[in-house]
Amino acid sequence: MRIALFTECYHPIVNGVVVSVATFARELRKQGHEVSIYAPSYPGYRDTEPDVYRLPSISLPTRPRYPLALPFGGIPVLRRLRARPPDIVHAQHLFQTGREARRVARRLGRPLLLTYHTLIHAYAHYVPLPRPLVRALAVRVSRDFPNSTDCVIVPTRSVAELLRSYGVRRPIEVIPTGIDLDLIRATPRRPARARFGVPEAVPLIAYSGRIAREKSLETLIGALARLDSRFRDAHLLLIGGGPWYGRCRQFADSLGMGERVHFTGYLPRTEVFDCLAESQVFAFPSLTDTQGVVVLEAMALGCPPVAVRSGAVADVIRDGTDGLLVEPTSNGLAEGIGAVLGSADFRARLAGQARARAEEFSAGRMAERLAQVYARLLRG
Repeated sequence: MRIALFTECYHPIVNGVVVSVATFARELRKQGHEVSIYAPSYPGYRDTEPDVYRLPSISLPTRPRYPLALPFGGIPVLRRLRARPPDIVHAQHLFQTGREARRVARRLGRPLLLTYHTLIHAYAHYVPLPRPLVRALAVRVSRDFPNSTDCVIVPTRSVAELLRSYGVRRPIEVIPTGIDLDLIRATPRRPARARFGVPEAVPLIAYSGRIAREKSLETLIGALARLDSRFRDAHLLLIGGGPWYGRCRQFADSLGMGERVHFTGYLPRTEVFDCLAESQVFAFPSLTDTQGVVVLEAMALGCPPVAVRSGAVADVIRDGTDGLLVEPTSNGLAEGIGAVLGSADFRARLAGQARARAEEFSAGRMAERLAQVYARLLRG
């Protein structure tokens, strides 16, 4: 099949959507499909990956790292698509590139899919308008655009239920983004603690993801301060970068945790794996994520997860078997982390089951499921 993926962001940006798009594109190509990616141009960046086509874009002063595709700027792209039309058009966003994908699909008479990656109502604080208005608009666009497609892909059942509650009536398929087990296995592990100032002998708790307001990282930092006295030497490694770094640093200092909370900034995937492999617990405080990719990567590396109970992880973690699901409070996280750190046998059992569970979410297996959905749509 020839597949056209339209996304609002791609390399060099690092976030969950980019990981998902890149992962599915790579695995679909391995399976013999022809995949083209259409994304806004990024100033100064040149693609080394084949079949990535850039749409004209502008960068806003408030968010220069996320260029926006220009409306109706893809006429050269449309010419290319007409010369070599795709069998499937798959949008990754509801906004400009999604609308570009919809125009392409309608003009070429091809099936249109949407992956609903983001609970956009949870990001209302980024829009300088009254929050109730932004949330109402988020619900509206989350209903209307999916209902203009042939099929909606979601990463978890909870997201499917949310879209149904909004009034989405199109077919919905639950297909999470898989993890690259081959990369995790093939990459030799390198020491990571010394690089970020973490003592060798102390328990290490890791988080991986954006350092952003919606990730509830103050809840996690608060959990570090509430750990049982047996774990007062534990350290927290926050892997990733983002706009909430200063606030998290200030909050850690206010609790007297400044020397025990470490920030890595953005890291390549293989260096993230190094950090996770040296950690005893993976803590995940976010209630707004729709994907459990970072949780699965930690599990694949034998780092047992302790996560707040939410849709992103409820389909991944089997509570008490391969990780722990806790209440979304600092006390809840502290109790869960303490339970894992407090028993080497319990931690080893969770780690073994976590590795086995991660095997079920291989990127190749998830791409096969997506290709089956494409094939059904092409059969009408």
